[in-house]
Formats: sequence, C-alpha cells, structure tokens
Amino acid sequence: MPIVLYNIVGSPPCGFNRSLAKEIGVELSLMKMDSAKEEHLGEDFLKVNPFHKAPAIDDNGFIIYESNAIAYYLLRKYAPDSELYPTRVKGRTQIDQVLAYASCNIHSHLGNFFRARYTRCTKPTAEEVTVFEQNVIKGREDLIGEAKFAVGDKLTIADLCLIRPVVLAVENGSIDQAKFPKLVIYYERVKSQLPYFDQIYGTAIDFTQHIWARLK
Repeated sequence: MPIVLYNIVGSPPCGFNRSLAKEIGVELSLMKMDSAKEEHLGEDFLKVNPFHKAPAIDDNGFIIYESNAIAYYLLRKYAPDSELYPTRVKGRTQIDQVLAYASCNIHSHLGNFFRARYTRCTKPTAEEVTVFEQNVIKGREDLIGEAKFAVGDKLTIADLCLIRPVVLAVENGSIDQAKFPKLVIYYERVKSQLPYFDQIYGTAIDFTQHIWARLK
C-alpha cells in the first residue's frame, strides 16, 4: 500500500520528499492540495498537520509532518543503508547541518520572495532581489563551496534538499546567473542526476514562468 503524501505543486519541501522517495524506491500516492483555495487550512488537513503546512505523510495510519522528519523516517524504515544518508558519523552530521541550515535560514526568505510575487503580481524591487540573493542564493554557494556536491563527492539528501528552492530561481530568471556561476554549475550537475526531475518539478517550473511573465 503506497504512502499518502499531502502535496502542493511547487512546494520545495514536497519536492524534496518526492525526490527522496524516487531515489529509494518508495511508492507515494499524492494527495493534491491547492494552496490558492486554502485547502491546507481545511479541518480535514488540520487533523493531519495542526500547523497546516505541506508536506505530510500517512503511512498506514502513521502520520508525519515536516519535510526533514519525513526524510529521516523514509530512510530509517525503507533504506537504512542508503548512501544518500551515509552511516559515517561526520558525513551524516554534515548532512544534518545542511538540512538544519536550509530549514532555519533559507525557507522563510524564499517564501517571502515568491509569495509577494504571487499576491502582488509585481516584479521584485532591487532591494528584494538583493535580500533574496544574499539569504537564499549566496547561502547555497557558501554551503557548497568548491565541492561537486553538498557533502562529499556523491549525491546525498543534502543535495535533494538544496536544489529544491534553486529550481525556481534558476529556471524563471529571477536571479542573474552570471553572478552565481558556481551555483548554476552545481544545479545542472545535480539536475542531471535526477531522471525524474521533470516529473516532480516540471509543472511548478511552467507555472512560475507563466506568473513571472505577467509581473508588472
């Protein structure tokens, strides 16, 4: 019986969990929610996640929310020996560090930047772009440095986490790619490792590009 994932199209945390499930061969049944219709605020979903955020999963009655917690659960239960989350203490701790940094320092800035575009339908100001680049884009470059991947020389869940917010920024032209060449190279490298990339992110990219083209 597949795990139910409460999913919002374009949500970076949902993309993270969907990517991980693909990597470790876990079947998901997507329960689609429309945030524009505030379906995540409905009584039924609040019984799943009282903090009314996606993603959340229901694994045969066992409910988990928060994308990092979901990732740890999927790995521990279904792929405990996966190289995506190596057993070496230092490597695993470095991955945890990346996930914690992204959750605590990046997601709020990312949400504020794109939410303003969708609600106000206006192009970002120079100040908004600077804040976004400093807190979201440059932060990722600093995390990765000169390495091929976020932690070590192989794809890990740190990369599945880091690439998710970069997708929209790179694909819709909201950043000057010439200013962040290392990040663009990293993005293309990780993207090439994900054969399911279009399936998970294609709709979100198309939607965001459509919205971006209409901004005034």
